[in-house]
Amino acid sequence: MEPLTGLALWLRLVTIAALWGAAFPLIRYLAAYLPPFALAGLRGALAAVVVFLFLWFRRELGGITRSVLVTSLVLGLLSGVIPNTLLPMALQRMEAAPASLVQAAGPLIVTLLAALLLKGETPTPRMLSGIGLGFLGIALVVGAGGLGGASAEGALLILAATFSYALSTIWVRRANRGPAAALALGQQAVSGILSGSLALMVDGPGALVQPPQVWAVAMVLAIFATAVPLTLFLGLAMRARAADSAMVGYLQPVFSTAIAAAWLGEVPSWQVVAGGGVVLASVWLVTSRPKAASRHG
Repeated sequence: MEPLTGLALWLRLVTIAALWGAAFPLIRYLAAYLPPFALAGLRGALAAVVVFLFLWFRRELGGITRSVLVTSLVLGLLSGVIPNTLLPMALQRMEAAPASLVQAAGPLIVTLLAALLLKGETPTPRMLSGIGLGFLGIALVVGAGGLGGASAEGALLILAATFSYALSTIWVRRANRGPAAALALGQQAVSGILSGSLALMVDGPGALVQPPQVWAVAMVLAIFATAVPLTLFLGLAMRARAADSAMVGYLQPVFSTAIAAAWLGEVPSWQVVAGGGVVLASVWLVTSRPKAASRHG
């Protein structure tokens, strides 16, 4: 199958980035009410129900094979339990805009992992320069007061979650087993079960006793910022180059920053914007291809 390119690629990237970008301010809001494990379990469980109902309505519940279950277990850990727990922990310590800008380093990490684990995706000198520039941008976001009163620990948690997401992108690219919708259902089910079990052991059922508006925001997070973009992204990851599919991380901070500013009143400082600009410029260097290379690639 030919890699997805052009307008079709960009339409998918923008849609996924807009939906996933909303996750940062939504999690930032919910993290004030729900402990990390409870939020991760709730997010996974609600998303799994949404994906299940979608597949049942479309009569597409088939295709859940043994290989899908194995892949779902891996994705449930790498794209579910681990990042869904780390992100609330980070967003208890920092605002949504800088968090999304730190996670924008995702394509840089994916590129490095792809060079190690995928055939035919050796980084060029241009890409390596972009990777170095990107980590300089992260240092600008985190340092020099760019995070205000937030802890650099939050940035480290974001980077750990980003690394986990990057591993899941590489895994899907290598495994390429099963339809995207079935993998999305399996991933969210695994995430919900494992995170929910941890939440019951650590936080107890009382953590779920929340005001109605918290549940409403949790539903929005699970449906529109988790289940829908995840299903779209898994399909994209199977049809596009690893570096191209990771460009979602290049666009996502724009939507995260706009939503956080409009809804939560979190306007980023100029240091955060400057550092974020360096990060996004580096991602452009890494993921874009010169015209000559595009014609002959």
